Amino acid sequence: MTAPPLDTSTATTATLRGREVIVFGGCNYLGLAQHPSVLAAATAALNNYGLSASASRETTGNTSAHQDLERALTEFCGFESGLLVPDGYIANLAALQALAASGCSAAVLDERAHPSLADAARMAGLELHRFRHLDTGHAAQCLERLKPRAVVITDSVFAADGAIAPSTDLHAMLRPEDVLLLDDCHGFCVLGNQGRGTADAFALSRDRLVVTTTLAKGLGCAGGVVLGTQSLIETCRRNSTAYICTTPASPILTVAAIEAVRVMQRHAELHESLCANSNRVAALLRSIGDHTQDPRTPIFAFTLGLSAETLREIHQRAWDQGVWLPLVEYPGGPAPVYFRLSVSAAHTPDQIDKLTAVLGSVQSPTCPLPSGAKP
Repeated sequence: MTAPPLDTSTATTATLRGREVIVFGGCNYLGLAQHPSVLAAATAALNNYGLSASASRETTGNTSAHQDLERALTEFCGFESGLLVPDGYIANLAALQALAASGCSAAVLDERAHPSLADAARMAGLELHRFRHLDTGHAAQCLERLKPRAVVITDSVFAADGAIAPSTDLHAMLRPEDVLLLDDCHGFCVLGNQGRGTADAFALSRDRLVVTTTLAKGLGCAGGVVLGTQSLIETCRRNSTAYICTTPASPILTVAAIEAVRVMQRHAELHESLCANSNRVAALLRSIGDHTQDPRTPIFAFTLGLSAETLREIHQRAWDQGVWLPLVEYPGGPAPVYFRLSVSAAHTPDQIDKLTAVLGSVQSPTCPLPSGAKP
């Protein structure tokens, strides 16, 4: 299923197929991709840097903006050090190359983790083992069979359905030599104090912890980052070809990302609005029969027990009413075809009311609404 191309977009709407619709999808969780001060910072950076860094950071492509953003992210997320790379996919490879260089020989990976993590483990030369989804006990069994040093790997928040990994338990089960790597692409800007991420949300010790994330989702910009100890980040700088041999994200978007972090710090109400909207959508889905949704994240995957044909009818009906409900075939979801909705801090009460009107008439065969009942 190929998604239709967008002609224009805002934080909550898009123009496609010749009409404007409200979008309940994507990963712009705080609306920062269109925040006025973030856009202003990007515009100003254009005159200072041009479009591209034009070279690896280890040659002539390093800028003060890249270093400033590393410091900002490191301080905001509470780590010793950080390293910017071109995107989140490469962040996973850079981190695992560094861990391999520091003595890790094997990786224990959640079976539904993002494909970039398995790719990265293989490319870094690690022996790869998979544990059952969200099953800490099985992860521990896999780990026990391996010689130290190993890395346990998981998404902190799973992109397909918003499931939250048992990060605390995974970190607690590590042997003294082992490391936990969290891909926090959907936890950063969502979980923790003002969106500081999973490590902050669950008060994880930064000892034996590596976090990677993209800056293109919640932060609304571009690039990726590896966060960890000073020693790990120095190893990454020296040994990761994924870092050494790539051109970093555009300085324009790097400056924009610095401002986006500042906006998060100045405006706690953004994260509060995201949490409030997530709770409201979770309550809506509960009212029509889906009691599986976790309101701590803004990601909602569901079928309501309906057939793919019925889901397509609902999708079209919503489209006819000016609401785009993404119907996807993305790996890791609850069915081959399912709705994967997301909400942002920027969605207004009126827009969520419209979502309620669209979904409120849907009846789940597993939990039908009583006659005359309203969500």
